[in-house]
Amino acid sequence: MPVNALTVAGMEGILRRGLSVLLAAVTGLVLAQSPAEAAVLRVMVVGDSVSHGSAGDYTWRYRLWKHLTGSGVAVDFVGPRSGLFDPVRSPAGDVVETGTYADPAFDRDHNARWGRALASWPGAYAGAVDTIQADVRTYQPDYVLVLLGINDLVWFGADPVGLAGQMAAFIDRARTGKPGVRVVVAGVPPTYGTEHDSALAARFAEYNRWLGAVVWGKATDGGPPVAYVPPPAGYEADYGVTPHDSYDGTHPNARGEIRIADAVGDVLSSAFGLGPPYPLSLTVPVGPVLPFTLRCAPGDGKVTLTWTESPGATGYWYQLRFAGGAWVPDPAVYQYPMSAQPVTSAGLANGTAYEFRMQAAKWYDKGVYSNVCRATPGR
Repeated sequence: MPVNALTVAGMEGILRRGLSVLLAAVTGLVLAQSPAEAAVLRVMVVGDSVSHGSAGDYTWRYRLWKHLTGSGVAVDFVGPRSGLFDPVRSPAGDVVETGTYADPAFDRDHNARWGRALASWPGAYAGAVDTIQADVRTYQPDYVLVLLGINDLVWFGADPVGLAGQMAAFIDRARTGKPGVRVVVAGVPPTYGTEHDSALAARFAEYNRWLGAVVWGKATDGGPPVAYVPPPAGYEADYGVTPHDSYDGTHPNARGEIRIADAVGDVLSSAFGLGPPYPLSLTVPVGPVLPFTLRCAPGDGKVTLTWTESPGATGYWYQLRFAGGAWVPDPAVYQYPMSAQPVTSAGLANGTAYEFRMQAAKWYDKGVYSNVCRATPGR
């Protein structure tokens, strides 16, 4: 049944039981509490591109894992995937994965996929609501952390109330896959679109409110504990604002990853006793961090530039200077993709030594610099 046509069983009853409870949930009320277990906890992150991450990212999964394990909480992340989306090599409509994390030293298993929706839509691959039961049965997580709904709302025009009903079904099916599994439902963060389109912003807000209602209903139905994570406070999706938390208006940069991990980690602590609250610190660089190499070849009045890849970079800016002088910005109006190679810096004086460097960028976030290479044009 299409989500727009879905009626959410019990929604009116949940709402009648107290809008005040819903509002408290949205502002971070502890919805379900239980003591932390001593054994290794199996945790499955279920999501879309926000949780999958792309080449060169740390991911919020990394940030959460580091926080939990650093706090003495033994966790085993589980799921059918372990890689990142490769934005350079993935054909349109498909997913090619890569293992090029900014730091691969963590438990990388997960159940997130670039482009995934919560519901199943015609022409798209199966939504998480229709795969979660089998996934939970296969991987037997103790906790399911789910952040889904952006693609349904933006791409497929889902009705927020009906989509929240799909989340109710998701929780039910996860419980069927493993009785006793605890489900933590995260509200969707803002996007560039919600910050510039009031109608879309209202639909995001309505969906998040109904997620709180669904979770409250499930938390009081006698089943295993369920908790709601409000959207991360202060999340700035507009890449035109400095500082910002998204490199392209949808996907989190390093700051955004930390904000999401902070929101989830705080609820895991308050609702389930899993570690202390997340120590929020946003003093991190953004943009690509993995090193790459620039090569310079002199010619007659020119220098030709080629470079290796900084994984995850969608483009590269170059700068030049007289050897030992001040850097002059690249005159191009947009970053060069890898496919633009070779790039020629022309109009240079023969016999004069020049130095060049490149800076890798991920959409609107500039990051790591290459080495500096020197070349002297000549005939």
